[in-house]
Amino acid sequence: MTGISVRGVTKSFGAKTVLDGVDLEVADGEFVCLLGPSGCGKSTLLRSIAGLESPSSGSIHLGDEPVYDSSRKLNLPPEKRELGMVFQSFALWPHKTVFDNVAYPLKRQRVERREITERTREALSMVGLLDFADSYPGTLSGGQQQRVSLARAVVGRPRLLLLDEPLSSLDTNLRSQMRREIRRIQQHLGATALYVTHDKEDAGGLADRIAVLQQGTIVQQGPPREVFVRPRTAFVSEFVGFDNFLRATVTETGDGMCTVELPGGTNHLRTAVDRPVAPGDRVTVAVRSRLVRVHPEGRETDSGNVFRGTVRSKSHLGDDVEIVVSDGTTEIVARVRPGYADEVTVGEPALAAPPAGASVVVAVGEEAHKQPASTAPAPAAA
Repeated sequence: MTGISVRGVTKSFGAKTVLDGVDLEVADGEFVCLLGPSGCGKSTLLRSIAGLESPSSGSIHLGDEPVYDSSRKLNLPPEKRELGMVFQSFALWPHKTVFDNVAYPLKRQRVERREITERTREALSMVGLLDFADSYPGTLSGGQQQRVSLARAVVGRPRLLLLDEPLSSLDTNLRSQMRREIRRIQQHLGATALYVTHDKEDAGGLADRIAVLQQGTIVQQGPPREVFVRPRTAFVSEFVGFDNFLRATVTETGDGMCTVELPGGTNHLRTAVDRPVAPGDRVTVAVRSRLVRVHPEGRETDSGNVFRGTVRSKSHLGDDVEIVVSDGTTEIVARVRPGYADEVTVGEPALAAPPAGASVVVAVGEEAHKQPASTAPAPAAA
């Protein structure tokens, strides 16, 4: 197996820049997810690594071998890059059996017949479909067809495994099952894997590291917990599930935390910060609604943060109840289980309690001024 090194890769379609000087390193055996909205460039980056797209400039190395280098006019075709790829569509031949679909890459490589049989059976066993070797794709479920596609990608023992939103056409239960299957096979093979998705559950459930893309640029990367808990920009925080964006002013700093004053001066929050800030700085603080608890006025709370206001609304949304608490200037939205909402009443005073470590500063200064209170910036256009 081998790693991936992408350096300064750009790609344009006409006047539109899709990749803007992307740098990415993937270590040998690492599983990295490219996460972002439609149109951010993640699939174009994957296809450039696979050789299915030709970048405008930059270089791509697979291990120590250059496969694309604009300065040397080098661009190896996909079949010379020793990759296994799983597409969003299953891309199976309906007139070929499961065995023949999986064996196809080996036949193209003119592998000896006996070895084709052994390796194809091994790949089908790996995905639990050996008993379906003589079946046709049309007789299989969606999850089984995706397993066939996965077996075909690994049968050639590729040095890299590339996956382009392979679970997007599956229902929720199948997605969860296939996530576990993909991770198991990747770890069994010790393969280096690069996985494209717009689904944060896929990314969090699979990746050793996540790279978030925005308008053709990687804007944050790190382990899933770091990206999901400590987003560095308003865009990243909105994309990974933060949905309260509060304008505030810094009053105290220290030890990776700061205290901020919300407009009106009656409420203060203790929040995480990973950038230089000083008292008086204008900031935007992001808070996940699902981590906010709401209590009637007078109830003690140990969250470390208390936002005092009045319950403006309480709406039942499926399994959750959405509660909006306002102090007349700022609103905090909480999404709680029904049992946590019984004691609060619309129009009555209440305490919204976001845990101190669960909010984070995502914009400072002029950047913070551009973020509307209690709303997130719109994601990139599809």
